[in-house]
Amino acid sequence: MRQQKAMPALRLNYFRKNYYKMSDIKKIKKYKVAVVDDQKLFRQGIISLLEEFEELKIIIEAENGKELMCALKKEQPEVILLDLEMPVMDGIETTEKVRKKYPEIKIIILTMHDDDSFISHLIEKGANGFLLKDSTIETVVDAIYAVINNGFHFNDRVSKAMVKGLVKSQKIKPSFNTANLTNKEMEILQLICKEYSTKEIAEKLVISTRTVEGHRDNVLHKIGARNIVGIVMYAIKNNLLD
Repeated sequence: MRQQKAMPALRLNYFRKNYYKMSDIKKIKKYKVAVVDDQKLFRQGIISLLEEFEELKIIIEAENGKELMCALKKEQPEVILLDLEMPVMDGIETTEKVRKKYPEIKIIILTMHDDDSFISHLIEKGANGFLLKDSTIETVVDAIYAVINNGFHFNDRVSKAMVKGLVKSQKIKPSFNTANLTNKEMEILQLICKEYSTKEIAEKLVISTRTVEGHRDNVLHKIGARNIVGIVMYAIKNNLLD
């Protein structure tokens, strides 16, 4: 188990600023994270930056999948930041093993590759999200929060890859109701698919967050989807995105 360094929070309280209402502050928990990468400088660099966010606790630091699997026997994180190209046990094999033994853990792949077929393959293996290694630390934190709360984090390019690689190829065949969405529901659907948060949608459309949530729930009910991923798949399957 990795010991968290005692250090002051150097950044603004990012989670509270971006994701929580003031009434939710006392409910915030520390999210446990594992970082797995064979490049020591990169691994320790990202850990050092993540430790500046007080809502995150790094509990595992490993340089390959084998080390990670051993550490998971003692304690499991909510999220694993996982490099692909590692010795001993690479990211693809590790993803398969983690998904089989610890299905509740979310996996974010760290990679330099962003071609559609590559991304689609890893989604099939069970990855919940992807980050290019040159991403900002704020993007990494956003991704961690997204996979914990929404189950996935895909930028615009990866969302398209998910659609092309899984829905269009019919490797998965989502079934939805025939829906007659209102203009406002369609607008909110498209913003959801672009990964706008509820707050960002409300600000963009000049409506309340509760109204956004109401429209989102109506969309889910009409199309017969259970979550945001279902909305994305529905939009892709029905060619509703630009």
